[in-house]
Amino acid sequence: MRNSRLADIGESIGMTGAHLLYYFESKTALFLSSLQIVERDLRERALETFESMPTARERWEWLLRAATPEDRRDSDLSLWLEAWTEAVHDEDVRFHVEQLEKDWNELVTGVLAYGKERGELPDDLDVAEFVEGFAALLDGLSIRIVVGYRGLSRESAIRLCRSFSEPFLRWHDVPAALPVEGATR
Repeated sequence: MRNSRLADIGESIGMTGAHLLYYFESKTALFLSSLQIVERDLRERALETFESMPTARERWEWLLRAATPEDRRDSDLSLWLEAWTEAVHDEDVRFHVEQLEKDWNELVTGVLAYGKERGELPDDLDVAEFVEGFAALLDGLSIRIVVGYRGLSRESAIRLCRSFSEPFLRWHDVPAALPVEGATR
């Protein structure tokens, strides 16, 4: 983001920089709007997909795969790298990044709470603490994938995530059709 101009961005999508300024007050506003759209689409896709997945474990696996970048060309994660970098320098970006992270953590927390409600996860699981630690692990591994550190692959990162989460997420098999009163996740 720092090395691009609105004119360059506009040209890449067939608009002028001035036209972009009509819709966005700044390059930062355009960037944040793009990041919010990516995250909103992911959340909507998750919630839609969850409707056909009755178990929390299926939903967890979907989230894990959806949140792990494919490779160095993952544009969604590249946006996040920019966001984290800009958040250090810009309080408005930091605020928006924090809100998007909060929304993601609520989605993950909802899936794990649903697992506890269904009896798929142990009652003693501290969901909030686990989500905070797991988010840091996944963020760190995702950065390594996107920057090409040590050639870490997506599948290797997913395997590491599963390995580190096993002591916390001790999944129990529960019939998929088991209803949970008030479960809207």
